[in-house]
Amino acid sequence: MLITFEGIDGSGKTTQSKKLYEFLREKGLDVSLYREPGGTPLGEELRDILINKELNERTELLLFEGARTQLVLERLKPDMERGMVVILDRFTDSTLAYQGYGRGLDLEFVKKLNEFASFGIKPDITFLLDIEPETAVGRIREKSRFDNVDFLKKVREGFLEIARKESERVVVLDTHRGEEEVFGDIKETLSVRFPEKFDF
Repeated sequence: MLITFEGIDGSGKTTQSKKLYEFLREKGLDVSLYREPGGTPLGEELRDILINKELNERTELLLFEGARTQLVLERLKPDMERGMVVILDRFTDSTLAYQGYGRGLDLEFVKKLNEFASFGIKPDITFLLDIEPETAVGRIREKSRFDNVDFLKKVREGFLEIARKESERVVVLDTHRGEEEVFGDIKETLSVRFPEKFDF
């Protein structure tokens, strides 16, 4: 099973993905947690380049997809084949929102590259943590060139458009609220959607 967390930088997705990982471990589930880009030695090297270097949007897209391919091959597929619950802090929706909607690359082309790099793996459920960009920028610890408010507005709209088109998969959560309240919604959603897996 694959659970993904999406949202603009500063939305709280990293916090919530870690909380869910710890919660499921305490419940005795076999669970893993990875981040994109990252999760493998090559992925972490590419993450450093992507965060700290000024790159053309095409270069950026290809590096993200390369990191994803390694993560899927080395971590995601083996874990899922073992029946583990895999939690991902970002996946293909982030590439579509940031590089497609945000950076202006052709959406259909980005979708095709996502499909190619992910080997067609789709999340069972995605939590989109939604927040106003102005609020999010004040929360961001790991600063990068993606932290511009106007840019994040485009990215946020991209995420919300994805959620509108894939409402069965994507659950939108308002993260202006307290951390525990948001986490309560995540647990409740999982137990309702997948009662055979998550009997909380």
